[in-house]
Amino acid sequence: MLAFDRPAALALLVLVPGLPLLARFLRGRGLSLPFPLDSGGSLFAVGVPLFPRFLRAARALALALGFAACVAAAAGPALVTRRVVYLGRGNEVVFVLDVSPSMAASDVPPSRIEAAKAIIGQFIAARRNETVGLVAFGQEAALICPPTLDYAALSSRLASIKSGIFGDGTAIGAGIATAVAHEARSTAPEKFAVLLTDGENNAGAIDPATAADAARRYGITLSVIGVGTRGDVPFDYVDPATGERRTGTYKSGFDQGQLERLALEGGGQYYAAENKAALASAFDSLSEKSASLSRSRTLSSEKPLVAQVMLLAFAALAAARIFGLLGGGGRP
Repeated sequence: MLAFDRPAALALLVLVPGLPLLARFLRGRGLSLPFPLDSGGSLFAVGVPLFPRFLRAARALALALGFAACVAAAAGPALVTRRVVYLGRGNEVVFVLDVSPSMAASDVPPSRIEAAKAIIGQFIAARRNETVGLVAFGQEAALICPPTLDYAALSSRLASIKSGIFGDGTAIGAGIATAVAHEARSTAPEKFAVLLTDGENNAGAIDPATAADAARRYGITLSVIGVGTRGDVPFDYVDPATGERRTGTYKSGFDQGQLERLALEGGGQYYAAENKAALASAFDSLSEKSASLSRSRTLSSEKPLVAQVMLLAFAALAAARIFGLLGGGGRP
């Protein structure tokens, strides 16, 4: 941000448009300035060749720029940067995202997984000093991004996720357990895991209830968002392994009771997200609960620009002198 130590000096800039008139007034009284402030006569006088008129106009503009730069230098310009430094560690949130093929269903437009990714992206954009991580699961589970403050890197990895990248199953227990493994030793004041899924556990060797109990024992609050509706829903899925496309309808159904019990076991809350509005509402609640209350301080740094502006002023005045000599206006 550009700032000035003596901003009152900038009031002199109002003189710039009247400099030629001021110079003529002074000459009419037998006075002169160290350098000419007018264009040496009418720029558009009849009979004056085009090239001299151009040089006089260029000189007038260069003089105005040089004067304005001198005024700006007198005002003490500086480039000021400010940054917020947090005096304590923020909370930690790890999203556990279902990427099984059924997440390609479009009852939550444009699809369940894209709606979930979009709302996670909004959550990330609103963070201040909370570390955020991402786990994805299908038939298997994997850490996509460890808890981090590098929100740009996290957002990039989130964008690359597609339905079906970890197989056709839904290993909810493995997904939760992966998140717990990476949050267990965290020193964050509060730790949260957020499960987003549209199905019931049908893969993996870890029981979801066991994983939820482990989350609670390590001080991690597990909340669950059930994405989508029950019944026949539109489905458009491209298998990332084979490129084969499947379209039609999908018989959607998940055990909401099981997901509610998981949230209860993990000390969190269950949210039913049957549409985009409900999904956004769930994230608003989670964002409020996971926000950190760390104290912060604003640090400022200042880089003076007086030398650079004075250099510009000298260059503009030198150019004006050259234009004056070339145009026959070398007199002071």
